[in-house]
Amino acid sequence: MSLESQVADLVTASNALITTFNGKKNEINAAVAAAIAAVPLNEKSFYINSITGDDKNPGTAEAPLKSLKQALNNTPAGGFVICYLQADYVLDTQVAVNNRSLSVCSDVSGVKRKLRCVYYGTSDGSTWQGGFVAYNSGMIMLTDVQLNLPSPAGLSPAPSSSKNSVFMSNSTGGTPILPVKLSACEVLAPSDWVGSLVAASASAIVFEASNTMFPANFGGRYIGGIASGANPASLSNVLTNLGSL
Repeated sequence: MSLESQVADLVTASNALITTFNGKKNEINAAVAAAIAAVPLNEKSFYINSITGDDKNPGTAEAPLKSLKQALNNTPAGGFVICYLQADYVLDTQVAVNNRSLSVCSDVSGVKRKLRCVYYGTSDGSTWQGGFVAYNSGMIMLTDVQLNLPSPAGLSPAPSSSKNSVFMSNSTGGTPILPVKLSACEVLAPSDWVGSLVAASASAIVFEASNTMFPANFGGRYIGGIASGANPASLSNVLTNLGSL
């Protein structure tokens, strides 16, 4: 075999290898792109309308979801979800915020949607107030919301302790820190409401209120188990921008 023939064979073999490599490379790139595209986005946003919405909808402004629960279910674990309220919303159960960050706000800036907490009975005969419960590093933020708290007058049994709180962590631990933030909100509470905004028996609490209005004489009702007028600086498990609780 001549030298020219050997060189030609080598060139042919090299070209074949290059073609094979390029083909495999394209297959690998396509597979990687498909795998990346299949990973769900961790940041979600949904519109919520408890009156006209449907939890089978995609959650757009034109086709909103009905419940906060469904918006959380549609968000991958470890993700962040913004829920835009198109109408007032009744909290008649505990909304579980499990390993997710939940932001609830008005769909129109400056127009405060109402979040109305109501009492409900459980199968064991207890009475609970609707609100949010955080598990496994759950976080809750409200923006441009009017939080309406209920009167316990006439209830039997009356709710007590964490059963009468808006934001809480599960009592068995689960989340080492319970973070809650209210921005541009208004809190309305009857004088006989004796619950607390935030309660956590087994977690540290981070509570921030920015440009938020509270009722007069609301002391003692910010954080469960903390007496009215308490200095936050004296509390080892509470971090807040409020000067007095």
